[in-house]
Amino acid sequence: MNATTYNTITATLAIGVLVALVVMIVSFIAMIFRWKTSKRRGHVIRLLVAIATIPCLIGIQQAILWMVFLPALGRQQMAAINAARADNLTKTSVVQVGDPAPQFSVKTADGDEFSMSDAAGDVVLINFFAPWCGPCRMELPHIENIWAARKNDRHFRLLVIGREETTESVREYRVKNGFSFPIAADPDRAVYSLFAHESIPRTLVVSRGGLVVYSKAGFYEADLDELNAVLDAQSADLP
Repeated sequence: MNATTYNTITATLAIGVLVALVVMIVSFIAMIFRWKTSKRRGHVIRLLVAIATIPCLIGIQQAILWMVFLPALGRQQMAAINAARADNLTKTSVVQVGDPAPQFSVKTADGDEFSMSDAAGDVVLINFFAPWCGPCRMELPHIENIWAARKNDRHFRLLVIGREETTESVREYRVKNGFSFPIAADPDRAVYSLFAHESIPRTLVVSRGGLVVYSKAGFYEADLDELNAVLDAQSADLP
């Protein structure tokens, strides 16, 4: 239901309420003046019907507002937000869903070497963040939950990368927040620039075949269901 339809229905119901009010007032006055006549009964009935009609019409208007119009408006707004996010993702991304994942290698804060070539045949989750980024701080606990649930899967790899951060700063941030996922620094955007021009947090999933199968910029909790569904689907046929 769009706003025009809702406004038309509301205006019609408002006219109905106004008519009912007029009938109620006229019937009440006529009832008083004709109380001792045989026409009193008709005025009383019209008065009672008008009194009952007003809350019914108001109830119908409220039901349409809360059960039809506002949910439809919410869906429209969410569709607009998702369209804007998708457009922003396309404009700010170097690689799109379906593209081969860029090849890179970095040393993690634990001193281990992570490379996409070594991760060939594995499902890889990559997250770019910065400690000053509010949405990043909201997202990382969920990334930690994903790591805790999947870290024993030998065909699952995860790497959180601090954009424009040092190894020391990302290590300190992980310790401070009690995270355990693998983390690495990207001080000069060397890795980040392979994937995007701007916008963090940014989360990508790379399939066992080396293709980007999930890509999101920004953080919305609603994305987590899709992210986990993608990871489940990619891991479904793993031995």
